[in-house]
Amino acid sequence: MKKRRKYLKDLIPVNINKLVLETGYFELQIGDKLLSLAPDRCPDGSYVISLFVNHLRQPKTWELSARPHVGRLRNGGHVPYAHDEVYYVVSGSRRFRHLFIDPETMMVGTRTDFFPHHWAAYPRGKAREENKSFKEQCRAMEKALFGEDEWTAFHRKTVLKSRFGH
Repeated sequence: MKKRRKYLKDLIPVNINKLVLETGYFELQIGDKLLSLAPDRCPDGSYVISLFVNHLRQPKTWELSARPHVGRLRNGGHVPYAHDEVYYVVSGSRRFRHLFIDPETMMVGTRTDFFPHHWAAYPRGKAREENKSFKEQCRAMEKALFGEDEWTAFHRKTVLKSRFGH
């Protein structure tokens, strides 16, 4: 049987802002293992999200980053004191709103941990030459029908004329 491709929608998202501001922890039972995520304060004063498996702390942590809410609310509204900051997880040099959990492998990480080369799904360059766009296919058919000299005259008369409104 062919291995099914994994997508982001198949993973379990953990909203970092909700984890820090509202609940204070996240727990998930997968088989006989209990995964827990909780915000902790380090001795140097920074905050991290810690991973626990069956109530045992794991060495994997993610640094937290906060930014204040900016802008104005309509009709005299205000942001409550308890929600005046938005929290993110820092991975590499980027900030992420969610951590994701793979229920099959029990891997926890950001979307770039699961899909590091997401741009490979959209090939460019040589791989794209094999899959020509519709426009390129039409031009090749026109050249095959009209020949090189007739095609340039046809192209000038129809396509370019219609573009510039002459």
